[in-house]
Amino acid sequence: MPHVAVRDGTSIYYESRGDESLPALVLIRGTGADGTRWLPQVRAYESEVRCVIFDGRGVGRSETTPPPYSVAGMAGDTFDLMDALGIDAAHLSGSSLGGAIGLRMAVDAPERVLSLQMHSSWLGTVGFSEFSLGLLKAHLISGGVEHYYAATMPMLLSPGFMSRNFEMLMGILDHMRANAASYDGLLGQIEANLSYDMRAEAQQVTAPVLVTVGEMDVVLPVQCSEEIHEAIAGSDFHVFEGAGHLSGMESPDEFNAVTLSWMRRHL
Repeated sequence: MPHVAVRDGTSIYYESRGDESLPALVLIRGTGADGTRWLPQVRAYESEVRCVIFDGRGVGRSETTPPPYSVAGMAGDTFDLMDALGIDAAHLSGSSLGGAIGLRMAVDAPERVLSLQMHSSWLGTVGFSEFSLGLLKAHLISGGVEHYYAATMPMLLSPGFMSRNFEMLMGILDHMRANAASYDGLLGQIEANLSYDMRAEAQQVTAPVLVTVGEMDVVLPVQCSEEIHEAIAGSDFHVFEGAGHLSGMESPDEFNAVTLSWMRRHL
């Protein structure tokens, strides 16, 4: 299985799908989520872009290092992965914490970020986001990793989706647990959420940006994405009606259509 070692020697698992001559799209997952959660998107994208998915440090098949982690540190991991794969510049798509990582990358090395998608993300952990993301830490500390993935499901998916698709919901939970983060990895990523703040720097982004959010997102509500859209001049904004935090899982056809149409304008 393919791994690369990032600058501190940590082993990161990745997969590359699509012709390597195509423009590169690096997809970055959120807290405790492994790269395979992007597969509904990869299948839609890979004929037009080279898709790189990976497990962040502490998750799935990647190595765990002691917490805490930082958004800047995980942005560095992603740049190191790009270096190892010979990718000088890439389009980025990040979900939740992945969006925060992508934003950090777009500010730190604008020449390496061709476009940026931020899905269900935010600008800085203050107020309600500090409260909601703090609940993730409370679930982990009180119940451990197994409890965490079950307890956070109602925070990630809309009530309608969960009630209409209960068997699928249990399959998603089984997949999450089978590709789980370690305790230290999950704690490290949650701490990265809690220390994150790009409110003063987001306006520096020069790459094209798409901001999307689920209408029913209760972890990082629509207002969090509106703040990103307002901060980044010229960014595009889309709300997925009826969807929760994981809109790409709830409404994959609509998500893929919206994002692929936007990407085509910037390839």
